[in-house]
Amino acid sequence: MTFKFCGIRIEITFLFVAFLTFVISLNAPANLLITIASSLLHEIGHLTMMLIIGNKPKIVKFHIVGMNIIRQEKCSVSSKGEILISLGGPLINLIIVFISCIYLCIYVNQIVLTVACINLILMTFNILPIKSLDGGAILYFILSNHFNSDVCRRILKATSTFFISIIYLWAIYVFIMSGYNFSLIIIAIFLTISLFQSNDY
Repeated sequence: MTFKFCGIRIEITFLFVAFLTFVISLNAPANLLITIASSLLHEIGHLTMMLIIGNKPKIVKFHIVGMNIIRQEKCSVSSKGEILISLGGPLINLIIVFISCIYLCIYVNQIVLTVACINLILMTFNILPIKSLDGGAILYFILSNHFNSDVCRRILKATSTFFISIIYLWAIYVFIMSGYNFSLIIIAIFLTISLFQSNDY
């Protein structure tokens, strides 16, 4: 399904709809549904910040692994603008955590607590200075104000390697303690692969 909203082309793929339908039909745990919703809101945070600074995207595509924002080919953004765009997603998660904490101060609710915890994890994970994460983009564009692109890439690769190593250690610990949870290992592998892909910045 394709339509335009405020001049932005919106594409909702069949796989996105099928995945949501499948998850709902399984009576999936609340944690999974909250994670999906929080991840989408995170991406909407990036989109909102793009619109605020006047960088209207070309296409917003919803697919099976989430939401993809495709920018206009001839639209340049300053380092400050790129940093603000990268902060948009974590900022939304932080706002959700803040609102959830206020609610929890008045009423104790397990679902709201879960919402707060998941958004805190998403925010913390995404601001890590690792390439392909928001924190990596923020670090790169801060460095770009002081160093050339090659130096920025080398520093980013070094910090990425350090933090990915920590994630591997934590992933192994979680797997040993749980006996089955290897999701962090998959994430660490994905982040490792991203280090060897062409630079997006």
